[in-house]
Formats: sequence, C-alpha cells, structure tokens
Amino acid sequence: LYNISHFFPGVLLVDKSGTGIWLLHSTPKFPYAKDENSFWPSNGVKNAQTFICVTFPYDQFKKIGKHLQYIRAFPFDHRIPGDFHTELQDVVNKADVPPDDNFQQLSSNNRFNFYSIAKNIQSSADGGDLYVTISQRVSSDLLVQTWGCQAGRDTSFCRKNKFKVENIKMIETSLSQWKNTQDHSKWCVAKDPENNWMCVADVNRAQSQYTRRGGALCINDKRIKDIFKNLAKESEDCQNRSLLDILDVLNLRNFLNILNPDCDP
Repeated sequence: LYNISHFFPGVLLVDKSGTGIWLLHSTPKFPYAKDENSFWPSNGVKNAQTFICVTFPYDQFKKIGKHLQYIRAFPFDHRIPGDFHTELQDVVNKADVPPDDNFQQLSSNNRFNFYSIAKNIQSSADGGDLYVTISQRVSSDLLVQTWGCQAGRDTSFCRKNKFKVENIKMIETSLSQWKNTQDHSKWCVAKDPENNWMCVADVNRAQSQYTRRGGALCINDKRIKDIFKNLAKESEDCQNRSLLDILDVLNLRNFLNILNPDCDP
C-alpha cells in the first residue's frame, strides 16, 4: 500500500512466480487499515471516484517500481521479500531518481499496452501540471476531470501554440449527472477525435499540486476513450474563457469554490 502527499492512491499485490495487480484510485484513505471494519473510509461514499486495476506479468513490476520512485510514492504498509525486483525495494528505501518526467510502456497479462507517466516538479502549469505534461506526450488537447473543490484549482490551460487542457464541469451518465464539485475522480481523455488516449491519474489540477509528484496510467484505446469522453457533458472551453479570466485576475475563483454549497467548508 502506498500514498502520495498523504493521499492513498495505490495498491500493489505481486506474486513473483506469475503475475501481480496494480490498483490506482482516487479515494482518500483507502485502504484505511487491514481491519475489515475500517477498510473502506466513510468519505468514500460522498463523491464520485475512479478505480483502475490491471494485472501485469511479474517482469513488468520493474518498470512499475521505477514509476513509483518517480512519483515519490510512500509505502506505508508493505512486505517486499529480498529477492523481489530491486526497483520495488528501492521504493521502500527511497532511492534517488532523476526529477525529470518519465514515460514508459507496460504490457498487461493479456498483452494490452498501457503507459505510465510521471510529471516533474515546477511552480508553473507548464512543467508542474500533470495534465499539461500528458497533453504534450500524447500530442492532443485534453478534457480533464479532477476535484472541483480543490483549493487553488486552476482554470483550463489555454496557452497559445500549446495543446490545451480543458476542465470538465459536468459529468452525465444514463442514470444521473453531477458537477465536478461532487466528483473526486482524476482522469483525462484526448479531445482530438483521431487520438484515443485515456489516463487515470492521482493528482488534481491545482497550483498546490504542481510542486508535488504525481503520475497516471494511460491506455491508447478508442473504446475506452469514447466511453469516458462521452461522460463529459460540459467543460471550460478555451474558446469561451473571458469570465474565468476575469475571476482569476480578481483572485475570486478559489473564493467562489469556498462559498460553493457542494464544497465542505
């Protein structure tokens, strides 16, 4: 079990003789403890969340271990035998790795290609925003869903001559719809119809997140991309940002989030 900056986004279960699973999710404090009475946190029932669980051959956990080093994962509950991959041991030992962003291909047990990506640490969105990093890697504008009540939440990234990163405002399914202030999930999809990338991530779009580590697990698959893209009912379109720009200049954007009844005080 590991966390990043006191959040609990991941679980590894690995069998050296065969396969293992990598679970990434957005639910804070899950798994909270081995005690079955507190395994699922009470805050896990309030907001929407994302989970992705992939089975990988044992040899792929060398790369997964390296990814966990890049995002500075903190293993808070672990048992890694001494004959397991050095890269997994290095996560526990906090081995030093370069600060650059990292992008690597992973092959699942059923031979589907996944890609792990880790971001750099910078104070600006250009280098510190995971989703801007992803947009450059996959060469596409993105639609992004992250926690709408995050303090210092950033507006859509609409820089000239760069791929755009647009915040999703409203999610809709066949059963219901809800705002990003009711959705703690973290994912993105390529906006380009010819680009089929979809990623599940572990950090929000906020200035405080730019100086933290973070990463995502991505897949280039049209079926999956279309499912998630079709969930996005409304977004902060870069072509219609005038009001958001005014709020940012007046520093009112975060203030309005605080007043939002969907956000806890």
